[in-house]
Amino acid sequence: MVTTSAILAFAAALVGTSSALGINCRGSGLCTSNKGLLGEAQGQLRGMDQGQQFSDGQHITCVKSSVTIGDPSLCIFYQNTNGRRWTVAQTVSYVQQLIDHGCAACGSVPTDPGNNVKNGQLTANMVTNAARRGLDMANKIAKREEARQETREPEPVTKADDSTAILARALGINCRGSSTCGVGGIGHSPAGTLEQVRDAVAAGPGGSWTNGQHIACVAHVTGRLCAFYQNIGGRSFNKQQSVSFLDQLRDHGCKNCGSIPTDPGNNVGNGQLTVNFVA
Repeated sequence: MVTTSAILAFAAALVGTSSALGINCRGSGLCTSNKGLLGEAQGQLRGMDQGQQFSDGQHITCVKSSVTIGDPSLCIFYQNTNGRRWTVAQTVSYVQQLIDHGCAACGSVPTDPGNNVKNGQLTANMVTNAARRGLDMANKIAKREEARQETREPEPVTKADDSTAILARALGINCRGSSTCGVGGIGHSPAGTLEQVRDAVAAGPGGSWTNGQHIACVAHVTGRLCAFYQNIGGRSFNKQQSVSFLDQLRDHGCKNCGSIPTDPGNNVGNGQLTVNFVA
């Protein structure tokens, strides 16, 4: 015979389990069709300012899904932490715990010792366009800027301030790019920088990259700032070369976007490394 006390004990155990999930890979029904996005989000986090702080509900970074219905993104954010603030470096650690646990898209990890996510959790979950913060405002500003730029005469390629101090290829360095390059941070949207892209390349794995391959990306407005090569034919460039090109773009004063010829001379048609906004 089952006693009332036994039933109450069983019910209490169920309640405890619901708040004691520990690390888990649960999330929206969209999670299963977006495996791999958590790794992309981790790459973006590693390229951000590691000391930047966030609190409950703020989207630290988002990765746009290839699924078009609802325009969802995988976003990283904290919940139930009672107003505490968390650095990007701490977030990288929590996301790595999710990845090590086998999560490929969504999941949660408690922020405090023990298994009770009600005491605070870092969550990765799919967020639809209706919930993303202020990004429509940023898009409108970007479109207005594009319309203004279309009416302008093409500007000459800028010169480096001290062309004798760097390679001849630096003559063609410029800080051009999409009009979205300079509108990050509006409405709390992600604000990527060229320096973050450079740091993401430097901290990432070695390799060699050919035309169009994304070397590294960081979250920016509704998409990403990405570094990639163009017009290089069948050639490839390694990590050390890529970091060197990015350092020269930074030295030239580029903050978000820009291009640098890969070959001596001023003709980017012979090859260039570019950092630009990718939707």
